[in-house]
Amino acid sequence: MIAGQIRGEAPSLPWHTRVAAEWRARWPRMRRRMLVDGAILLVLWLVTRVFAVAWVYTDSLHASVAVVLKGAPVKPGQVAVIAYAGGQLPHYYRATSVTRALAWLGVDWTSEGPRPGSLQAKYLVGVEGDRIEVDGRDVYLTTRQGRFSVGRAKPVSRYGDPLEPIRPQVIPPGFVYVWAPSPDALDSRYAIAGLVPVGRIAGRAIPIL
Repeated sequence: MIAGQIRGEAPSLPWHTRVAAEWRARWPRMRRRMLVDGAILLVLWLVTRVFAVAWVYTDSLHASVAVVLKGAPVKPGQVAVIAYAGGQLPHYYRATSVTRALAWLGVDWTSEGPRPGSLQAKYLVGVEGDRIEVDGRDVYLTTRQGRFSVGRAKPVSRYGDPLEPIRPQVIPPGFVYVWAPSPDALDSRYAIAGLVPVGRIAGRAIPIL
């Protein structure tokens, strides 16, 4: 040790002393960075509480991407994001090589759908007091703005499951009628989907692409 000091070499410090010294030297910069990172995380948390981006995989909106305003009220003519509350068709989901592989591995998979609670984007077109009329399989909605066609109910689904149109009625309190422009859409024109409880509306969607 004496020889090392004579040659001008600094004595070696214990590892924990070196770590403590490095921590004290870096702390002011780390503290500033923590404040910035905390602010960024807070902004991101607030944004995700209010907004979301949804990819639309069906032709319900004639759009592929929509911005979702979580919890926002939806007026007639606007797009509502709903949690599905209707019945299930036996062959709603298409069997693919992936689903067959999952079934072979013993994973529980079913073609029944739509799954309860699955999110869908549909136009809100009917509210409490509006009248639903059915002529054969053509469904009409009479609102304060007039009488409109809201689609024709197909007799069977694409996989041959029977479909029945919604029954004529006046939309009761607490329910809305949702519609999609695609002739293949499963919306309120069908009895199995029916009217949507207002409590199942998760927010408003704005198609962008």
